[in-house]
Amino acid sequence: MSRIPIVLIAGFLGAGKTTFLHALMGALKERQVGFSVVVNDFENAEIDAARLRDLDVEVQSINGSCVCCSSLNDFMLTLGTIDVPRGGVLLVEANGASDFITLIAAITMRGECRRFTSPIQVTLIDIVRWQKRRQHNKLEQEQVKTATHWMLTHTDGVKNPRLAGIRAALKMLTPRGIETSVDAFADFLRLQAATARFAAAEAPKPALFENITAEPAHEHHHHHDDERAFTSMRVPVPFVVQRQDLERVLRHLPDEVLRVKGLCRLAELPQIPFSFQHVRPEGETWFLPMIGTLGVIPSGVVIGVGLPESSIHALFEAMPSAELAPAVKVC
Repeated sequence: MSRIPIVLIAGFLGAGKTTFLHALMGALKERQVGFSVVVNDFENAEIDAARLRDLDVEVQSINGSCVCCSSLNDFMLTLGTIDVPRGGVLLVEANGASDFITLIAAITMRGECRRFTSPIQVTLIDIVRWQKRRQHNKLEQEQVKTATHWMLTHTDGVKNPRLAGIRAALKMLTPRGIETSVDAFADFLRLQAATARFAAAEAPKPALFENITAEPAHEHHHHHDDERAFTSMRVPVPFVVQRQDLERVLRHLPDEVLRVKGLCRLAELPQIPFSFQHVRPEGETWFLPMIGTLGVIPSGVVIGVGLPESSIHALFEAMPSAELAPAVKVC
């Protein structure tokens, strides 16, 4: 009997976890390494899952809050039942507010996880927004401390002094963590999948977890329980929308909003569904085409702290639906 490497993909809201996971899935396919995928997110994990299914891979989604707390039992049930290809790995994208010390403790202790190795964790660090999260800076640091690997994202145009400073800070937070890339990490996982055996210790342990006494999963005293707790809400998106109308709504959302993501069809190119992302405090918005994906239902998820739900709903409900020319056919 061999154990299955389990890989946790971490990073604060908007760090690029789904983009990294999509690239990693392609790299593993090129290396003929099998894998299964679990995606966890606020409210509607199907938004991220839909972005990943163009690689013809089964992706299981867990809706709700973080898999380290209120969605933990659903996550454990998934781990106990999910099929993983022989000689493959399990890839888990946890949402951006997750507490990985608690999550790793649960994976190490729970019987559903006996077939897995000690978790491998790669943390994505948004270099533009690193430690600019205000009251959430501590959470961003904590997601690094347990990482076996880390990768910088959104590096275009960032000057070398900032890169060097962030790398130094990350090495202090996770002395044994290894800076990686998609290809380097895929090579590492290919080796892990080929050599995983009986002892969970054969997989690299998270940098801090060797010195942590695991606590019962229900003893969870983290940011979810106080006034800084993240909340989320679903919002309506018209079946087809003008890009400028959607961007206008995103710009006018209240300051409590930290991130918005969703699925949409743009009137400019309605045959192709898009995923959209909006990240604060910069207010950046970007759209990614989902080539080869059918059956997309437009929807959105707003994530933040202390969200004024009525005013947010009002903004989205007032967004006009775009008209299509009669000759345009939407799949």
